[in-house]
Amino acid sequence: MAVSPATRQLCNATFPDAEAASVLALLDLYAGTERERVHQAVVRLSGGRLGRLRMWLDEAKRNPETVLWFGESPSDVSQDTHAFGVEFINGFLDRHLDTPAERTDDE
Repeated sequence: MAVSPATRQLCNATFPDAEAASVLALLDLYAGTERERVHQAVVRLSGGRLGRLRMWLDEAKRNPETVLWFGESPSDVSQDTHAFGVEFINGFLDRHLDTPAERTDDE
C-alpha cells in the first residue's frame, strides 16, 4: 500500500528532496496498525533525519502506541512535558544511531 498524499506532503516539508525516495521506501515497509498515523508520527519525530526515522519505525513495529504517544499531542501531559520527552528520546537516538541492535536468542 502506498504512502498517503498527506504523508507525502509532510515528508516533502520535513526531508530534503534528495532523501524523498528513501523516506517513502522506508515508510512503505511499515505494515502495522494505524499505518497513516504512525507514518506521520515518525516523520514528525524524525525532525528530517533519516536515521531517526529508521529508529522510530523500528519502535513502531514493536510498539505503535508509544510512537503515537510521542508523535502526536497526548492529553495526559502538558505540552512542555511532551516536548521535553520528545527532545530527550531524540537526543538518545542521535547518540546511538550507529550502535548495532542487540541480538535476541530467537534471531
